[in-house]
Amino acid sequence: MDDATLRLLVNRMVRAAKLQRGLYAEVAADITATRQAVAVVVITALAAFISDQIGPPDLSWLGIPAEADGGSSFGILLLIIGPILAIVAWLAWSVVAWYVGTRMIAQDSQDVQFLEVARAIGFAQTPSVLGVTLFIPVLGLIIQVGVLFWVLATGFIAIRESMRLTDGQAAGTMVVSVIAFFVMTAMTTAIVGLAIP
Repeated sequence: MDDATLRLLVNRMVRAAKLQRGLYAEVAADITATRQAVAVVVITALAAFISDQIGPPDLSWLGIPAEADGGSSFGILLLIIGPILAIVAWLAWSVVAWYVGTRMIAQDSQDVQFLEVARAIGFAQTPSVLGVTLFIPVLGLIIQVGVLFWVLATGFIAIRESMRLTDGQAAGTMVVSVIAFFVMTAMTTAIVGLAIP
């Protein structure tokens, strides 16, 4: 990645985090932004990996004992699998949001392409970069709760702008797609949990 591309990526991530509506319409329309959206998702996954390697969050104040090893025992495997799972999760949320928004809620948006929505939702992941702070006792957990709401806000704007929806349509799409995404995630986690002894 050359300097100009890196500067553009960072600029777009900052604008995405600032909830600038124009940014989401811009990346949705820019077919060259697909790689940047993937980069955002991978960067956020790597931030979570770094935090995990520094150490797990100290939840002893909640009565949850700390892990003895001070970090993930998966190491390099998690470094490889984490970004892949993040990309799969991003694509899953994007396809559900795209389908719900263009086929169920706003059928006049059927000309919207899947990758337009995916690019916008990819940039909506930007606040998750703060996942690197999770290892900080108490503060890391507070930051993560804030990040969750922040990503919901950026996701809402990404959905609204990429599919050109009204606020009500975007809210409906967001609610249905997030619920469907969490159900799919829970089912996948259960299946993986049963498959791995």
